[in-house]
Amino acid sequence: MLTAAILALNLSIITADSDAFDPQPHSVNGYFCESAEYAMAFATAFAADADEEFAKNVVGKIAKREVCGRYVGVASIQQQETIIKKGIVYRVTALQFREDRLVRRNRRCPRSIF
Repeated sequence: MLTAAILALNLSIITADSDAFDPQPHSVNGYFCESAEYAMAFATAFAADADEEFAKNVVGKIAKREVCGRYVGVASIQQQETIIKKGIVYRVTALQFREDRLVRRNRRCPRSIF
């Protein structure tokens, strides 16, 4: 059963068929955030030569709570959108995790998101 939805930032190159995506569940292992804004802040911090854990802490200080963390599990793509912010193009992807296959590497991360 699919229950927990999390936003992820996909930093791949956007192609002409970027709106076409596969709704089938896939294995995922990475850092995910609660909202598109937090995901973009995470990507910005990560691009500034910060490691993933430091970028997660930077976003947490902005939000004044833990909003990003490492997740491992099986998820399917729910929605994708392209956002242009300050001249940078982001592709934000909303994922739906299978709760029975979800492992949080950071226990303080929220289990269910929006």
